[in-house]
Amino acid sequence: MTRRWRDAVLPTIGLVAAAVAVSWTITFSVPVVVPTASDTADVAFGWPLPWYHQDLSRFAYVDHPIEVTVVGDRADPVPTSVDWLAFSGNVALTALVLWPIALVLIRGLVRLVLRARENDAPTGET
Repeated sequence: MTRRWRDAVLPTIGLVAAAVAVSWTITFSVPVVVPTASDTADVAFGWPLPWYHQDLSRFAYVDHPIEVTVVGDRADPVPTSVDWLAFSGNVALTALVLWPIALVLIRGLVRLVLRARENDAPTGET
């Protein structure tokens, strides 16, 4: 593997991994508002593109609108469908947002390291 190729691919893999983690975390931690009882048949999670759909109609929600989060019941699983194309779109959009943030943070860290090295370098005085 050439150094140039590695220098381009490894940061890209890191950016995509971070975008997947952020998209996944948003989907599973941000609640969704369900306005009516009939809307519980297909609750769509994920932002900005909904990609994780669950049928929550078996739960007897009394008051509507109601905020719900992803239900992860292993004993009695909830019917779930995943739209991988929408998930890929979320990952791409998240990566577009993370890219400039990462560039600014990395450049700032490099500057701090260079300043620290300059301050620690011997001055040549005896």
